[in-house]
Amino acid sequence: MTHRQARVAACACCALVFLLATWTLDARGLWGDEAFSVWASKQPAMSLIAGLDAQPPLYHLLLGASRMLWGESVFALRYLSVCCSVLLVAVGARLGRLIGGSSALAFTALLLAVSPISLYFAQEARMYAPAVLFAGGAMLLAVASLKRQAKTAGCGTQDWRRDASYVLLSLGALFTHYYAVGVLLVNALALGLVALRSRDARRIVAWLVAHLLIALVFGAWFLGLQSRYASRAIAGRARIMPALEDIVSNFGVGVNGLLFGMRADGSLTAAALALFALAMIGVIGYWRRGQRGDAWLILGWIVASLGVVAATAGRSGIVGDFNPRYYLFALLPLTLAAAGWVVLIEDVLRRAVRSPVPRRLVLPFAFVILIALAPAAIGNLQLFDLSWQKSRYDAMVGAIRARAQPGDGAVLVNSDQFPLLAYYGPLDMPVWIVGNDALNRDPASVEAELSRFAEGKSRLWLVNYGWAMALQPPSVVEQALNQRGARTYAQGFQDVSLALYDMRFAAGDAPVRPQRVRFGEQITLVGARGRAQPYHPGEAVTLDLIWQADQVPRADYTVFMHLRRADDRSQIAAFDSPPVNGAAPTSRWTPGEVITDTRAVPIPADAPPGEYDVVIGLYLYPTFERLTIDGGEATEHIVERVTVLSR
Repeated sequence: MTHRQARVAACACCALVFLLATWTLDARGLWGDEAFSVWASKQPAMSLIAGLDAQPPLYHLLLGASRMLWGESVFALRYLSVCCSVLLVAVGARLGRLIGGSSALAFTALLLAVSPISLYFAQEARMYAPAVLFAGGAMLLAVASLKRQAKTAGCGTQDWRRDASYVLLSLGALFTHYYAVGVLLVNALALGLVALRSRDARRIVAWLVAHLLIALVFGAWFLGLQSRYASRAIAGRARIMPALEDIVSNFGVGVNGLLFGMRADGSLTAAALALFALAMIGVIGYWRRGQRGDAWLILGWIVASLGVVAATAGRSGIVGDFNPRYYLFALLPLTLAAAGWVVLIEDVLRRAVRSPVPRRLVLPFAFVILIALAPAAIGNLQLFDLSWQKSRYDAMVGAIRARAQPGDGAVLVNSDQFPLLAYYGPLDMPVWIVGNDALNRDPASVEAELSRFAEGKSRLWLVNYGWAMALQPPSVVEQALNQRGARTYAQGFQDVSLALYDMRFAAGDAPVRPQRVRFGEQITLVGARGRAQPYHPGEAVTLDLIWQADQVPRADYTVFMHLRRADDRSQIAAFDSPPVNGAAPTSRWTPGEVITDTRAVPIPADAPPGEYDVVIGLYLYPTFERLTIDGGEATEHIVERVTVLSR
């Protein structure tokens, strides 16, 4: 491949990554970390520099500038990452050219352009794409300096502009993400060794000045303003490095994600490890050509990038979790290693046929490219699978707005959702964001605060976000709402769940109408009472269902409550949930125990006036097998007939 052809191929790869990254750029809503980045980018610059976030501040500052250029849409917020990913392909192509020649240029650019993990973060408003670009730029300048020093052999002049650019890019990488330190340390070591071997005082001084400047600027900021985050992470831990078994497990997960993308299936781990090993072996292409320094440099970048993550991320680590994205800094050197196979094939076959452009190169090149592109074909399916969403907070906010009524309020459990609300909000109603610390406080104080917030409100929306969704038993806020209101609506939105409670269910003073309806010879409906009639569209039919356990129920059953027209039996509304909004699973009932289950079904705003039947029953989820009534074939019971008037 000629140099001109390789440059055309690199430009085509830049266009390809731009097309792939922007194709579905705004098809998915922002998720929590992205929303936090947007919120942080709106804060004063000095607050960010002073340590507003545990992450370095540069990305948030850059995002603030990009917002002024391109706007506040989801597309605009992610566009900075797209640009960085396109530039990374150009940087990788130039690195490939310097180390392996024209064929390595094209091959490296192609691998970067279709990399599933790179494209994933090209579509995310986070710091990873800029951080990898800055680190790649520093690697490029380091290699350019090494090549230049090898040619001048002690008789050249120092290029201070290149040194200044190297310092700025290194600081840019460190001030964007801490894990850039791995490749930067290898840069420093390689440049230092070459400077010492040259015995050129100017080069040694330039190396010392550049790296002392990097260390002093970043070190002063970190030790002065940011070290408290690391101190908190270390405090109280018996160890700060993950256990060996965790490191090994994380390595498999990380390599799988690095090659097949962030949504990689665990079944691909063995294939990922095999491909990773093949890519690493590719450095023999440079070794055979006599470029041993380049081979060691590439291996050093990879080992250092992965090693710094292995030593700090995981259980008992300084970083308390592990994620494949931490391996991103190994992506560029790994593609360079894989390009070594192209260099090897090119050299071997050219020597064998003694021709400047042997046609026999086509088949082996095609074979190597086919293997290299296999992870891209598998991993990039997610880019076009729009059914997958990392967050649906936008849809959740839309659901509230579509159903909101005067007198509503919203209770948001988990204060980590405030950046999402800031972006997709505001909600046109009073909002109480329950701080994470409040969930561990005395339940009585939380219930008292809920009572004050609920005063004068007819309905409350409950938003459980993130880890709050997995709280078992339900949080004190949800337990209090289960006792105080009737849940009339519930829906999950990926990382957030939404429920609506009608606080006007005061049926407690109405007389109980005795019932005797036995379901599945396990549970008997012994009574029911309803709110004063008539109802109007937009309200909720609310009942107290009084159950008694005849024996310990054999499973956890779900109660359904349907609202049907009395004349034609057509159903207009329904709401299903376990008894007491999930707070009293049937499998925990004891024989003779009486459970009062307050539940409601909403009346649609367009419901015509007339008579309606409230139909109840129980079924087993997920088979939906219903319990029969009194040993017969019936599975439904009309518990009440209500009247709906026009507005």
